Amino acid sequence: MPFSLAELWLAPRLATLLDAFPQMAIDVRVEDDPVDLMRQNIDLRISYGDYHYSGLKLVRLVHDDVLPVCAPEFWHRHGNGDPSLADLHESQFIHTNWGPNYASHPTWADWFAASGGSRSPDPSHGRRVGLSSLAIASARLGLGIALGQRVMARADLEAGRLIALSSVSVRLGHPYCAFMPPAKADRADVAGLVELLSRATPATCGMVGAPR
Repeated sequence: MPFSLAELWLAPRLATLLDAFPQMAIDVRVEDDPVDLMRQNIDLRISYGDYHYSGLKLVRLVHDDVLPVCAPEFWHRHGNGDPSLADLHESQFIHTNWGPNYASHPTWADWFAASGGSRSPDPSHGRRVGLSSLAIASARLGLGIALGQRVMARADLEAGRLIALSSVSVRLGHPYCAFMPPAKADRADVAGLVELLSRATPATCGMVGAPR
């Protein structure tokens, strides 16, 4: 599965899975698509998009969105009571370079358009990272404001380590999906993991009232 999803989404759910299947062995592999599930004897592939693996059983897990998040201390220092992000200096934005396989992921320009603005922060003037998890970690450490994926930022939002600066979000271009060889899809451990991940819900806490 993708690295950031493994770190911030799967790992927190493994304890629940192991409670149900305490003897189950787990091998989490971080690899780019495509992966040969049959040749590598892989039980389950979690991927961004529903178009990679024809002939395998498909379950759509979650269709994530992104919204602006930052550390509370960062907003206290740099927010200046401004009811929007329109005048924030470009150096304060964290940009995620999703890479060629994730070209449909939204940018800051997309978010400003969704919020009714026309601003397009220049990535060369801000902080740039290559992983969704690194964008969230950078925001948590007070390095700027990230377009954080909601399901990945959930734990930090609930704990108050991050705050959401707006109710406006932009949906990702594709959902995260689970792919399984048909012969393995009905196994109790595989089906249990898919059911657990399908129950994931986005976070809605930690919202700051002022910015849009």
